Amino acid sequence: MATTSKEKRILVVIPTSTLTQRQLLEGLLKYAHESNPGAWHFHLDLHDLNRQHIKDLKSWNCQGIIAYILSARERRDYLATGLPAVFIEPTLARPLPPSGRRNVVTFINDHAAEGRTAAQYFIERRYESFAYIGTARPTFWSDGRLEGFRRRLAEDGFSPLVYPAPKIGAQDDFALEAGTLTRWLKSLPRGTALFCVHDRRAQQVIATAAAASVRVPEDVAVLGVDNDELLCEMTVPSISSIPVSHREWGMAVGEAMDRLLSRRRVERTIVTRHETVITRTSTNSQAISDPFVARAVAYALGHLQDRPSLPELARAAGCSKTVLNIRARRALGRTMADELTHLRLNAAIERLSAGNATVEEVAQKCGFCGASHLGLRMRSAFGITPGDCRRG
Repeated sequence: MATTSKEKRILVVIPTSTLTQRQLLEGLLKYAHESNPGAWHFHLDLHDLNRQHIKDLKSWNCQGIIAYILSARERRDYLATGLPAVFIEPTLARPLPPSGRRNVVTFINDHAAEGRTAAQYFIERRYESFAYIGTARPTFWSDGRLEGFRRRLAEDGFSPLVYPAPKIGAQDDFALEAGTLTRWLKSLPRGTALFCVHDRRAQQVIATAAAASVRVPEDVAVLGVDNDELLCEMTVPSISSIPVSHREWGMAVGEAMDRLLSRRRVERTIVTRHETVITRTSTNSQAISDPFVARAVAYALGHLQDRPSLPELARAAGCSKTVLNIRARRALGRTMADELTHLRLNAAIERLSAGNATVEEVAQKCGFCGASHLGLRMRSAFGITPGDCRRG
C-alpha cells in the first residue's frame, strides 16, 4: 500500500472505556486535524467489541505507533517493530524501564501530584481531619495518589485516615462492601476532608453517605479525580474534582509523534501534572464552622449557573436574609452577596485553568452573563483576565 511523502499511516491503540481515555483520543484527533489535516491516516484499535487488529504492520506501511500500554508484553511487541512510537503508561503495576531508543516517547502520569493537589486544596480550606479511599482492588496508581496525599499532609503535621482494602469477594461486589463502607464513613470525625481515588469512587461514597445519614459536605467533604462531568454534575451533591486534562495530554501525544516522524528533538519521557481543582457542592469553599453559612455556601456552589439570590440562599440555610448576612460577616468577614461573587470568580478561574472549556462556556457555568462580563469582574477583583488563567 503506497503512500505519498506527506501521508503517514499510524496505528493508534487506545481503549475508550473511560472518560479520560476518550478525552485522550479526542485530543490526539484534534491535533491531527489542526496540524496535519488529511496527512495522517489512523487505524484505530479501541479495544471494543468490534476490535480489528493489523497483524502485519509492514504490509500496511505503518510509520508510527501510538499505544495506551496495558502490559509489559504489549510494549515489548511494539518495540520489536522498530517503528517510532509514543507510549502512554498511566496505570501499569510498576513503571517500565526506558526503552533505550531515541524514536520512543513515553507519557507517565504523576499520580502522587494528584494526591498533593488534593491535600493542598483541603489544607487551604482549613480542614484538620483527613481521609483517603482508594480503588476497591489495590492498584499502583491508587497507592501513588495516597502517597502524595499523605506526604503533603505530613508537611503540616497531619495524617489521613485510610479506608481498608475490601476483602476479596467485596472487591468485585459492591453489595458486599457497602456495609463496611457505611461503618467507616460513620466513624469519621465530623468535618473530615475525604479524598477519593476517582470520581466513580466519590459517587459511591456520596450515595452510601446519603443512605447512612452522613451529610456531604457538612459531615464529610468529598473530592474526586478525573472531573467526569457526567458523574460530577449529576450526582447530588455535585462532586468537586481534580481534572486530569487528557484532551491536552492527547494534543501533546500528537505533537510528540509529529516530532518523531519529522526527526525533530523531543523529550523521551513526559510526566503529566495536575494542580487544579474544580469546586462543586461536595466540598465547602472552606471549613466553615457556622452551620447556616456552610449550608448557604454549599447551596451556592451547587447552583452557580442559576445565579441564586440572597432569599434563595437564606432558605437553603434555614434562616432569614438578615441573620445569614450577620453570620456570614462573622464567619467569612464579608456579606453573603460578596461571598457568592467570590465563589463564582474562584470557580471560573479554576475552570479556565483546567483548559477544558471556552471562556464563554465557563462564564455561563459560573453565573456570568458572558465572556465580557466575566472578564470585567476578574479585572476588577484580581487585576487579571481570562487569558491570564489560560497562560498560567
